[in-house]
Amino acid sequence: MVPFRSISQPPPLGDHSVRFSQNQLVPAQQPTRLKLTKQADYYEQRCVKYPGRASFHCYAEFIHALLLEADPEVTSFVPQPYQMLVNRKPYVPDVYVVRNRQIEILELKPRAEFDENKEIPLRAFFEQHGMHFAVLANEAVLNQERLALHWLPIVQVLADAHAHGFDTVDQEQRMFDTARQETTITIGDLLGDAPRIERYTTELALYRLLHRHDLHCDLSKSPLNYETEVTAWF
Repeated sequence: MVPFRSISQPPPLGDHSVRFSQNQLVPAQQPTRLKLTKQADYYEQRCVKYPGRASFHCYAEFIHALLLEADPEVTSFVPQPYQMLVNRKPYVPDVYVVRNRQIEILELKPRAEFDENKEIPLRAFFEQHGMHFAVLANEAVLNQERLALHWLPIVQVLADAHAHGFDTVDQEQRMFDTARQETTITIGDLLGDAPRIERYTTELALYRLLHRHDLHCDLSKSPLNYETEVTAWF
């Protein structure tokens, strides 16, 4: 899990300095102005846990999204989820995350530095609605850059396959059954010598099992390859 900072000062519950420009707490990615896409270190990526083209306003946000994809505790996220007014000034949080059935609203900042005049009322507001607000350090996120980038090709394949509706349920079950018969097994052994026409769907089944963490492997140091060892979780 990426470490984050929370201020120790208790939030003033009942604070009214936070306002929504919409009437509901359902998260929806806010559009990014064209001017900002040119001024910021801007990225877009189709994801799995966010079903759409996600927009990121800096490299740390992009890397963080890939870490969310890799985190078995995270079920979904929404970048730039709300348009708000904080102390009468516009504010858009960086990301909405559902982790272990709990909702987190996260802000990414260098050294986790964030204006307490914003943070205190934001924490109070979200806590009143059963959510947790926290500030993450960009540096802590970027320390896991290697892991995130090793997950990137998996996420790209899965997002594309989702858009095209490929069915791999039977292949997933056969692959999982094979893996759980062994203490560990390599990717090469799982893929076997599938005919070229079946190769894509076989690899797709593998990626789906890894993404759901039915199969587990360590990608913190090396990218996925035929020698990567895999363990079935059940």
